[in-house]
Amino acid sequence: MPVYFFHLKHFESIDEDLKGISFDTLDDARSNASDTLRDLVAENLRAAQHIDISGIEITDPSGSVVAMVSLEDAVLSRLTSEK
Repeated sequence: MPVYFFHLKHFESIDEDLKGISFDTLDDARSNASDTLRDLVAENLRAAQHIDISGIEITDPSGSVVAMVSLEDAVLSRLTSEK
């Protein structure tokens, strides 16, 4: 199973994922990244904290970017899938 790394992008910095996680496919990794972004935003809203997250950069073990999930994509994908 491929390993993917989720680097959390803020507007002025990046929190690098040093552990990675295995997924069957890149689509599974993208879906998980979207869920993760929505969860992080929900936590910040509940805590009345500023949201400075812009997305998750997904890389392979070599560090190559294989996908990017923006906060907008994560939220909109959920809203359109529930219609």
